[in-house]
Amino acid sequence: MHGLPKDFDASVFVGGSLETVTFAANAIHLAFDNGNSVTAQMHLRYRGSSEAAYRDDVLPVSSSSLMSLVGQRVVTATTHSRGDLTLEFDAGGTLQVQDDSEHYESYTLKTPDGEIFV
Repeated sequence: MHGLPKDFDASVFVGGSLETVTFAANAIHLAFDNGNSVTAQMHLRYRGSSEAAYRDDVLPVSSSSLMSLVGQRVVTATTHSRGDLTLEFDAGGTLQVQDDSEHYESYTLKTPDGEIFV
């Protein structure tokens, strides 16, 4: 659990639309149209709309409906004390990345200010 820096401003994600979702054996990469990205090395929790149930994609992923978030714009971005990041989208979707490994990086954020390893 590396956590997020105390001065990290999650609002840098607000306004960005999710453009691509890429799956690899060891990562799920989400790229936004404003140059930001999230790369999960453990798992992601999400739902495509406010009516949908949450789903966890644990690596390696064999099937997913994470692509339902593509094209949605981030309207709210919040951090939580243990290092988790939640992005809420305009069509009701939600994405949560969690800092849940004591020994390894859980996820990486890339913003205009650089990379953050959590």
